[in-house]
Amino acid sequence: MAWLALLATLMLEQAVALPPNNPVYGLVTALSDSAERHLNAGRPRHGAYAWIALVGGAVVLTAAVFYVARSIHWIVALMMDVAVLYVAFGFRQFSHPLTRIQAALEAGDVNAARRLLVDLKRHTEPGFRAMELSPGEIARQSIDFGLLEAHRHVFGVLFWFVLLPGPVGAVMYRLAEFVNRRWNPRPAVGSAALPGDRFGRFAAAAFNLIDWVPARLTALGFAIVGDFEGAVYCWRRISASPHAQPLSARTLILGAAGGALGVRLLGETESVRIFDEPGQEGAGLSEPDPRAMRSAVGLVWRALVLWMILLLLLTGAAVLSRGV
Repeated sequence: MAWLALLATLMLEQAVALPPNNPVYGLVTALSDSAERHLNAGRPRHGAYAWIALVGGAVVLTAAVFYVARSIHWIVALMMDVAVLYVAFGFRQFSHPLTRIQAALEAGDVNAARRLLVDLKRHTEPGFRAMELSPGEIARQSIDFGLLEAHRHVFGVLFWFVLLPGPVGAVMYRLAEFVNRRWNPRPAVGSAALPGDRFGRFAAAAFNLIDWVPARLTALGFAIVGDFEGAVYCWRRISASPHAQPLSARTLILGAAGGALGVRLLGETESVRIFDEPGQEGAGLSEPDPRAMRSAVGLVWRALVLWMILLLLLTGAAVLSRGV
């Protein structure tokens, strides 16, 4: 049933994308802000209490509703799966803006591409500015954003949806990612970086743990459907580099995807520190351009098809084993 729910959700999401400003996101934002406002007393454990109350409470509630739905009829449970996945997924919310940025760059309208990039990143980086970005840097940051959002809105959700019963895993992953981002906001570009609020430490640690396996599976998927040798080379260089430690999901995914595409996706300074060596500067990766954006979207789609096929095979094997 998991595969059928995923297929139905993808078809529904492609037909009618959920707008970013929807009541569900608004409710989650209000609850997370309220938890921080009322429970943040300056100690890390208060953030842990808030995380357990918000994320843990949502997981318990989702599990209870799902088991009730399943006791009624499997079709009711399937409808709940699709409804939750529809809210948790968000592929079109960033894939279509990326296509518009690519079209603007190909038409030579750099200013329009800059405005579109600012609009795309305004929810995750409110202070982001793009006035001085070159076309290549616009393409790189667009791909950077798109691949990470694909991981957080598709592949990470897919992993936990399959692993845990019903929509419980999808709710846990998306809420954990959201409160981590909400309680640990990035400083505005150009502003003095302030020490992180201790309230968000538990949320960051919890999401890093929850995201550890999905991040590596996402990177592996990109490697399989792209240039495998290039992706593995970049993966190994990142893992061995002291400049990439502790290894973050962002660095791993962008590094592996860059090797799979043959394009530099990490920032120039970061890429130099990790990859440069005599005769192999930048790991031999080319600079990003609008064509790389089209390739990145194709990489995500191929990886998604790969995991859907694997899930279908696993579902078929489970059905056959029960029949035997």
